[in-house]
Formats: sequence, C-alpha cells, structure tokens
Amino acid sequence: MLVSRAWDIPVRWDGRTLEQCHRDMMSSLRNRFGRRASGDRSCLAQLVHAPDWNDEVNRWVEETQDRWNAEMKRLREEMFSLVPMDLFGVSPSDFFEPYGDVHSVLNRMDHQMRALTQHMEQEANQAASTEGGKSGPLAPRTSSSSLDFLKDAYQLGEDGRVRFDLQGYGPDDIKVSTSDNGVTVHAKKVVQTDRALSSREYSRTIYIPKSVDKNQLECHLTEDGVLMLEAPVKTADYKSITFDRDRQLSIKPHSETEVGQKRKSEDELAIQPTATTFRPDRLIDCVLYCCSAGVLGPTVLKDDKSGGEKLHVEIPVDPEFTADDLCVRMDANRVVVSGKKKTVDKTGNSSSIFIKEFSRSYDVPQTVDTFSVNAQLQGGKLLVEAPLLRPSTSQ
Repeated sequence: MLVSRAWDIPVRWDGRTLEQCHRDMMSSLRNRFGRRASGDRSCLAQLVHAPDWNDEVNRWVEETQDRWNAEMKRLREEMFSLVPMDLFGVSPSDFFEPYGDVHSVLNRMDHQMRALTQHMEQEANQAASTEGGKSGPLAPRTSSSSLDFLKDAYQLGEDGRVRFDLQGYGPDDIKVSTSDNGVTVHAKKVVQTDRALSSREYSRTIYIPKSVDKNQLECHLTEDGVLMLEAPVKTADYKSITFDRDRQLSIKPHSETEVGQKRKSEDELAIQPTATTFRPDRLIDCVLYCCSAGVLGPTVLKDDKSGGEKLHVEIPVDPEFTADDLCVRMDANRVVVSGKKKTVDKTGNSSSIFIKEFSRSYDVPQTVDTFSVNAQLQGGKLLVEAPLLRPSTSQ
C-alpha cells in the first residue's frame, strides 16, 4: 500500500497589493516579449514557444490593459474562500492527513463546496430576516464544477497560480500543507476581548494536477489579504500553449510531423484514432468499433498507461486548417475547439485578406484534468485526449 506524503509550505509576506502584483507581472511580460526588432527577440522564447508567441503575448497584454478594471474584478471574484471548519464535524488534524488518491481529494472538494453553499445561504437568510426581507437573495458564486478553476490556473510565465481570499490574516495565522494530489490552506484567528477569548478555524482543499511541480510550490500573502499559490508546470513543451479569440490560454495541437518526431525522440505513442479490430467479447472494443464506424465527438476509453479512463474526442477539420491555425480549450464541462485561417491575396498593387473561422464545443465529464490535455492533428481529424479523474460511472 502506497503512503501519500505531506509537507508544509511556508507563507511569505508580499508588501504589494494584488493589483500591484498583476501590474508587475504585466511589466515583466512586456520586457520579455515586447515588440522589438525580430533580430532582437529572445532566442529562448523562440525555442520553447510557437513562432508567433511574442505577438500573442503582446496582444494579451494590450487587451488586458484596456480591460483592467474588469480583469481585476474577475481575479477577485474567482478567488477561493475558506470554509468554517466547524461545518464539517471533524478535528483540525484530519485536514492535514495525507489525502490519498485523487478521488478522495475531489470528494473533499465537493464536501467543502456544499458546506460553503449551505453556510452562505444560511447567512443570507438571516440577513434578509433581520432587514425585514428588503434585501434580495444572496447566492455564493460557485463553479459548475469543483475543477472549473483549472481553466484559468495556468498563467503566463509557465506556471500555475491560484488565489485565496484571506483578508484579516497574517502569515503566522496561515498554514499551507500539500500532498501528492492536493493542497490545503488552513487559517486560524484568535480574538481576545475583555470578557472572552474566541477562535475560529477555516480551511479549503483543492486538487493539484500532476503536471504541476509541487516541490517548487511557493505561497505569498499580499498586503490586501490575497494568498497566492504558485508552482511551475513540469512539461517543457510550451509550443502547445496559445490563445483563443477571448484571450483564454489554450492548447495548440501537435502536427503529424511533430508527433512523428516526438515518437522517435521520446519513444512516446501518439494519440490513436479509434479504429480497431472488433471483438464482441471485449466491451472496450465495442466502444472503439462504434467510434471507428464514423461516430465523431467525445467518448470515454480505457487508459492503458494509468489503468483508469480517459476522454477521447475526434473532430473533423477542414483540410485548409493546419495545426498552427487551431486551438483547444477546456471550459468547465465543455471542450471548445476553434480555428482561424488568414489568407492574403495579392493582385498587382492591391491585396485582400480572407479570414475563415470556426468554433465547436462538446459536453464532457466534469472531472477532466485540463492541465493534461493532449491534442494532435492527424489525417483531417483533430484528436483530443485527457485523463478522467473520476471513473465515468460516477458521473
């Protein structure tokens, strides 16, 4: 039996506010990828990113600046709130036991989400009754999935970043503990008055993808009470990172040439289209046979590497589009595929620009690991795969 190890992460004070941290990040991106002469561009950036990465980053920076107030509002609205621990009926020490497998982490997240929703509904009802019913209903902002935060967790700079609302707490009041599959933030505040001494404890656990290097996890508490957890992403192939039309970070598919080179250099198998020899005595072959008969879209297959299950999506793509024209994004319980092809037609002294675009989305299970999405363009089909964190039967 494998024993999950756990360790604490120190919380460091950062004298800046959340807004100042975000502005500094924007300045750093501008310095690294700013618009300069092509010969002056960073060689490293060109080696590890797509050829148009500098232009994409600059566009992202400029559009973020134009929507600054909305961007800051989004960051604050999407922060995690801690949950009062007395809602769970467990001792504080239980929250720092090793989490075990991914399934146990997800169950804890679901439990906390339900408890937080119930707690906020009770507070809203009490506030409404106190004010004579004049105030409208107050509902907590909840995601459609406990893993919805992963779609925005990847940040520019090749790291993963999540934020917690910890206003009123100092670094000494906060404990961060991480294990193989998750991280727990615990806060305890003691308040002493002339008559009594009281304390209340809060906690929150979130899942951490395997692609994030938890050994390099860092925690910083800003001046305005935002706890930021940051860690680099392990994968070195940042050529797969791109942006969609809504400035969302997405996955750029590998071309058939890249897949062939990767297989030779790393001895890794590419995604295989779901065509196989039909054997009615095997349930998995029944699924594969249906897909190979022309049924496109999402399905769940057995993952031979992990022994679990994986999401497999096949999407027909017009031959005009190359891998560089496509991007894939996981958004809550949907996989979104979009493409944009720009063609310049020059005739004499005039030129015309033709743009062809498409977008398709498919409903998928809510427990897809968005950090582990693999996308490849093969033979006019875009193949997308990602591991499922829970068996499909539990959906």
